[in-house]
Amino acid sequence: MLETEMAHPLGFEPSMREKLIVSPADGRFVPLPPEVFTTEGEWVEADQPVANVLNGGTPVVVHSHCRGWMMGMLVMPGQPVRRGEALFWVWGC
Repeated sequence: MLETEMAHPLGFEPSMREKLIVSPADGRFVPLPPEVFTTEGEWVEADQPVANVLNGGTPVVVHSHCRGWMMGMLVMPGQPVRRGEALFWVWGC
């Protein structure tokens, strides 16, 4: 048996180019101003700030964990979000 077959029950390493950026905290979703970050169609780099989540009035920065094309925002501005909830969809990570 090959080493990759032992590492994954499917026998290969699945590869998905679509990734989700998730909320780092509970709170209210606050996108960055359009002059800083527009969301759809923009290229993002790993560790780039893309939004904030207000947790008890304290902003928690949402960073992209990978680089790729920002395909869309999955929540509305001001919407309550939970830690781990998907906020953005990125392609090409």
